[in-house]
Amino acid sequence: MRNLRHMTPDFSSRLAGMLQGSFISESISLGVHWIYDPALLLKKHGRVTGYLAPGADSYHPHKQAGAQGHAGDQALRLLEFLQRERRWDATAFLADWKAMWPTYNDYVDKATKGTLANLEGGATAAASGAPSDELAGPARIAPLMAFLADKPESEAVAAAIEQTVITHRSPEAIECAEFLARATHRLLHGGELQSVITDTAPAWALKSAESALDSDAIGQLGRACPIPQALPAVLWLIRHHGQDFATATIENAMAGGDNCARALALGMVLGAAHGIEAIPAAWREGLLAKPLLEEFLAAC
Repeated sequence: MRNLRHMTPDFSSRLAGMLQGSFISESISLGVHWIYDPALLLKKHGRVTGYLAPGADSYHPHKQAGAQGHAGDQALRLLEFLQRERRWDATAFLADWKAMWPTYNDYVDKATKGTLANLEGGATAAASGAPSDELAGPARIAPLMAFLADKPESEAVAAAIEQTVITHRSPEAIECAEFLARATHRLLHGGELQSVITDTAPAWALKSAESALDSDAIGQLGRACPIPQALPAVLWLIRHHGQDFATATIENAMAGGDNCARALALGMVLGAAHGIEAIPAAWREGLLAKPLLEEFLAAC
């Protein structure tokens, strides 16, 4: 990565906010991941305002408070690959991604299982991805967006799509990856949040988000993993709570469902928009991946 001192004065804050924000927001949701009943979530855990251990009865029984979910772990794998290799190469990363699973001690999602089966059948990076439309695939790109932050937007978009389709090969995932990459790149370079979202988000997703009422809007849009539900939910959170990183992150967690995948995208976008100072200090300090992220940022 080239020296970025020539960028706008708050660029380093936006870069740190984007990268750390994605992981922090996901980790805040981890303790209540995949609870689809918000009333049950509230009764069992109260209002989530910090890191929680998921617990033995969850989808992540071995995770500690401040850890990442299975999608965040894949984003960390991407970060470590970029830190080590100092380049982006989809084929090389696919081999590295494949190597993490034999000893992985957490939930393995359907897209991962499908991709691994394709690879066992001889598929290359050009056809490895499962036909998944889940948000987790394109939402993992924060390390790649940081690594390519000084490159043209078109290069960041192309890389984001390459990263996504190695495991999530669907039109919805490709469209979402392009949106998240364009929005993040423009925000890092000084764009204003709401205008960037208006200019880059898919029209269908914005229309869906704008149709939801304030009372349980994410329940109306859908709490589940697929992009047709999850992306409008992220956009609704940005439109209604986008000026406050903490509020948006908490409201996302409390909405339940696949709040972790939504969080990876939400935290990335809001962190890029508002910078690292917008993220509560206790959240920054409590993230288990903090040393890895800071080492990566130091090389940016």
